[in-house]
Amino acid sequence: MIQRRRVSIWVLWGVLPLTIASLPVGVRVAAAQTARSFAGDPVAGRQIFVSRGCVRCHSIWGNGGTLGPDFAVVGAGRSLQQLAGLFWNHTPRMIETVRHEEVRWPTFTEAELADIISYIYYVKLFDQPGNPEDGEWWFREKRCVECHSVGGRGGQVGGGLDGYARYIGPIMLAQGMWNSGPEMQGEQVSRGIPMPKFVGRELADIQAYIRRDSDLREREAVFLQPPNPNRGRELFLEKGCVACHGREGRGTRFGPDLQTATQRLQVSEIAGVLWNHSFQMDAAIRARGIAFPRFEGTEMADIIAFLYYLRFYAGAGDVQIGEQVFERKGCSACHGGDAAVGPDLAQSRAVLTPLGLATAMWNHAPAMYDMIQLGDVEWPLFENEEMRDLSAYLQALAEQGQADTQGNEERR
Repeated sequence: MIQRRRVSIWVLWGVLPLTIASLPVGVRVAAAQTARSFAGDPVAGRQIFVSRGCVRCHSIWGNGGTLGPDFAVVGAGRSLQQLAGLFWNHTPRMIETVRHEEVRWPTFTEAELADIISYIYYVKLFDQPGNPEDGEWWFREKRCVECHSVGGRGGQVGGGLDGYARYIGPIMLAQGMWNSGPEMQGEQVSRGIPMPKFVGRELADIQAYIRRDSDLREREAVFLQPPNPNRGRELFLEKGCVACHGREGRGTRFGPDLQTATQRLQVSEIAGVLWNHSFQMDAAIRARGIAFPRFEGTEMADIIAFLYYLRFYAGAGDVQIGEQVFERKGCSACHGGDAAVGPDLAQSRAVLTPLGLATAMWNHAPAMYDMIQLGDVEWPLFENEEMRDLSAYLQALAEQGQADTQGNEERR
């Protein structure tokens, strides 16, 4: 019998837990438009995740089934094609499970699979609440308490932090710290206090401590719109970030590669990375005559979402390596030569895009599984960037096949 937990897919963005599906209509539309410009719609993906029965075996942050892995954990930091490869690698076990449970194998359109993959990727962007006990310790260890107060206890130089108790996640706290960074640095230097640095979930823990001990009377949660990576891309340009980090955050001689620096990190961790380098950055950009960028509203959240989503795309694959993968994984045994038992991929439109390839592989997986079982062949597994390279090769193969077909028709 399939074990099930309470199905409630939570999203945390500096607010009380809420489901994506429960967002106000305007926010849901914004979230859908945001992710669709990158790849898929996480709102629709969440609905498909439940309606197609994925949640019977898989969970998000521990909410859902237990037969399969928690996608909020295994999906962390992987690109679209790496996630597609991850799905494929676990397909044999999934086929055996659904057949044992007498459940129909779910099939998807290309757009639907994009939505599901986007949803799985999107949920990892959000932080779970921190630990207030750890946060109190960090607040003292980092010497924040010497300038700032929480619940009336602490220093008054930098003012109280009780207002941030409205939020669960640390993004607004991080934005406030960033905006005050240059002034904080001057004060810290004058007082002989080293600038604090944050790693891991330390900021999330401090935020949890502020919520626990704040004397803020009005605790009604402030609901922030989900971050918009497309707006983040615009802000990355408008705020001058591209001057040092390049248009896609890949770095220049003036600034580091932010895609690498933020790889596999969550919101609070990315905010910590940005904060830790803000002081050197301030001095560097002022030397170049560039103003220190400041953020308002959800602008920092949008930029972090932009940096996060950059990793969703692994770039173009290597056609030659992809051809080697095609041979090494045994794909050519069924899809190549006169004895092919599978479709001629040189004539397939499905392989013209990475998502098209992933969708075709998923939908035909049960038939492929049965064929492989009859032939006593090992199920091919794809690691690292092999799926990306395979897709590049098959796309080139199909494009050449279509060109040859068109040329033959024109000569007739």
